[in-house]
Amino acid sequence: MDQPETIHDIVAATLRSMGLCQDPSSLIRTILLRDRYFVGHKYRFDGGWATWLVQTNVIEVYDDHGNLLKTVALGRSEGGEAA
Repeated sequence: MDQPETIHDIVAATLRSMGLCQDPSSLIRTILLRDRYFVGHKYRFDGGWATWLVQTNVIEVYDDHGNLLKTVALGRSEGGEAA
């Protein structure tokens, strides 16, 4: 049985395909909180950042100036897990 991809793997693959971050180990991951509640993760890389928000299950990639470069909507599998 194949292991499901993690959000970190998907973010790293997205950044790699955009030519922004070739080394996934260089990503700095922090948690995002809103009103003291977990809402997602932020991945910092040289030249920008990416966020993944739990509620929308969307990855957004930004450059250092805050310009949105790409949005990736993640689907849901039949069991309700993120795909």
